[in-house]
Amino acid sequence: MRLGMVGIIVEDMKKAIAFYECIGFHLNGDYDDNYVEINNSSLRISLNSKEMVTGMYGFTPESSGDKVELAFECESNEELDNVCKWVNEQGYTVYKEPWDAFWGQYYAIVKDPDGNLLSLYCNK
Repeated sequence: MRLGMVGIIVEDMKKAIAFYECIGFHLNGDYDDNYVEINNSSLRISLNSKEMVTGMYGFTPESSGDKVELAFECESNEELDNVCKWVNEQGYTVYKEPWDAFWGQYYAIVKDPDGNLLSLYCNK
């Protein structure tokens, strides 16, 4: 068994798409109000409307909690800095500015429109 996809539950699909495009992703296929996949070479990532997921689960998923970390690898420190700068310029939140983490990576944390904290890192 292997992890094949990560799904991110979103309140507003258009806002979510705008954010993920801001950090460098693009849609795979056509726009849909309930489900889209974004390009990623190593693992499928989908954006799923809260309504669609409620229909699958039989209950409305909570909109709070930081139980899973998504960490996106950047090619260089410069790329990571540029993504954070662009996120900030577009009005999104850079939760923690880039820093040299003690575990040996260059690291930053940004927040998507649904409040999910996303790590950005670069291996040294």
